[in-house]
Amino acid sequence: MARAAQIRLAPEDVDRMMDSINDILSFCALVGDLDCADTPDFTWRMKKLPSRRLDEAGDWADRDRFKSMSPTMEGDFFRVPRIHAED
Repeated sequence: MARAAQIRLAPEDVDRMMDSINDILSFCALVGDLDCADTPDFTWRMKKLPSRRLDEAGDWADRDRFKSMSPTMEGDFFRVPRIHAED
């Protein structure tokens, strides 16, 4: 499980982690055994749906000003730092 989650553990921490995982799974089993037959389904009632704009292509008048404020551009694209390193 630690390998799948890409967590590196020292060998002496594995037993403690397994105890924690077993505690979580035991709690999940308890929740699964609850009688929820009389519990109403959860619904989200909104009084008014949020307004939506039309999804139409158009010219963006401030595009060049916005691009000029970007720290790094590559052609017409923003260059952003990598947030996930591939092993």
